[in-house]
Amino acid sequence: MIDGYGRTIDYVRISVTDRCNLRCVYCMPEEGVGSISHEEILRFGEIERVCQILAENGIQKIKLTGGEPLVRRRLPELAAALKRIPGIKSLTITTNGVLLEEMYDALADAGVDSVTISLDTLDASVYRQLTRRDEIEAVRRGLRTAIQKGRMQIKINCVPVLGIEEQKLLEVAELAKNHNVHVRFIEMMPIGMGTRWKRHLEPLPRAGTWQEMARAIISQSLAFRGGSVLSARSAINSVPNAIGSG
Repeated sequence: MIDGYGRTIDYVRISVTDRCNLRCVYCMPEEGVGSISHEEILRFGEIERVCQILAENGIQKIKLTGGEPLVRRRLPELAAALKRIPGIKSLTITTNGVLLEEMYDALADAGVDSVTISLDTLDASVYRQLTRRDEIEAVRRGLRTAIQKGRMQIKINCVPVLGIEEQKLLEVAELAKNHNVHVRFIEMMPIGMGTRWKRHLEPLPRAGTWQEMARAIISQSLAFRGGSVLSARSAINSVPNAIGSG
């Protein structure tokens, strides 16, 4: 498919659920949001049919997202069906990592090529502050499982939250130092709760900008072996000696 600007479109993101087991401060209010009824959500067969039509029109890559996609029951079955579609060359999943440990093998068996974990900090107290849940150990176990088994490529998306110095972003960056993990620092989306959170934090002293934070992290991230550290919207961010990319 070619869009109106002459660009080849070969990639589609599919949200399989609007439900999530976290309540990230820049994503939704603490009480959550009203969920769509099951009758209004596409069944697996319907998603598969849509992807078949897309593949016939040039789509080669599918990313499953949410909400939190791993809370959708029998997700590996859907993943396996999508990966079998002729023309689909890549199937990836985004996740917060809470359920990754228990679902890792089933996803890998289904043919998932890569998993992107949304992880803004490794600090337990900051994680609790940002997600309003106490799930950092579950995420750590899921990440450890993914690293040890190595059956899918691992990427980490980290949102530098302006004003929270205890976020310890360098600890997240250092995951790429000893492991084949690609760490990317991305801007907080200026929509929904993200706009309120940014307005609250930007006046704080020493907050800087997300680009400045990413540059500072990268300047300290030397001799990376297995993965890479980069900022998704800047060309300055390749780390020397890193293999792979974000």
